[in-house]
Amino acid sequence: MAESSAVPEQLFKPLTSNELLIEAIRKITSEPRESVIQRLLAEHRAIGFNVRQDAREAGLVPYVWSDALTEFYRTTKSFVYETAVWNRSPLKCDMRAWIGKFLRDRSRTAGTRALTYGDGLGFDSTYLARLGCDVTYFEPSEECSRFAADVFRANGAEVRHIADPALLEPDSYDVIVCLDVLEHVPAPPETVRQFSQWLKTDGYLITHSPFFYVEPYHPTHLKSNMKYSGCDRMFRDNGLQLVDGKFFWDPIALQKCHGIPQQRSLTAVRIGRQLLRLGRWHPNIHSLIARLMSRGEKCWIRDLESLL
Repeated sequence: MAESSAVPEQLFKPLTSNELLIEAIRKITSEPRESVIQRLLAEHRAIGFNVRQDAREAGLVPYVWSDALTEFYRTTKSFVYETAVWNRSPLKCDMRAWIGKFLRDRSRTAGTRALTYGDGLGFDSTYLARLGCDVTYFEPSEECSRFAADVFRANGAEVRHIADPALLEPDSYDVIVCLDVLEHVPAPPETVRQFSQWLKTDGYLITHSPFFYVEPYHPTHLKSNMKYSGCDRMFRDNGLQLVDGKFFWDPIALQKCHGIPQQRSLTAVRIGRQLLRLGRWHPNIHSLIARLMSRGEKCWIRDLESLL
């Protein structure tokens, strides 16, 4: 059995075992076991492999918002593989650990009303629920939400699911977590405006959005959004002030407040902002670094190879 070096509290069933994950994916996709193993193996070797392959087969024009892209999101099974493997990666586990520390340091755990926006397979929602947060999981995909429901049950997480954003009420949430979503949407500032409306005063938005990451393995990242790489204006314009974050904005935290919020030293975050801005015009090196940083652990590959 594969043994991961990731912090145990960041990995949840079925990510903890290839066998569990294979069966969970088979339940949702109805694909043959061998096909699931092969697709998982390909994804572990190159994250984004299945999305790229399915997008090519669908004749999708990459990096552009279109009706065809909307249909692709509705019908493809490739994101189940990409999201599962990404949530196993040390980088994503580090993001969850950072979020947990941020919330604990601000006493925003037990009873905190948290919204996870576009959480896909539900692993971030599970983590927040296990921290003690009162979690609402927003995810329009029926396939992902079915998978997430099994994740919640398997990990004893109580999470509320909402599929229609019209049901999200203003001034309702202490924390909104939105990871790896904004680079996909046609109008990120409009989505941020909605976040600000849904947040309570003094609430936090925690987000990660690699806008520069426009390359063949991510054909659904929009080229029109590259201009937002390293941009905090769309947050400031909606009353959200930067208060914390990691160097490469993976993630950053912003607070809905009037005046100057309490914040730690933001020197590293501001240097990172300048580097991310360069990604608007020279994305190749940024994308290469992002690909290297997001690599998974070889133990999963070896174990999957042994199952074929």
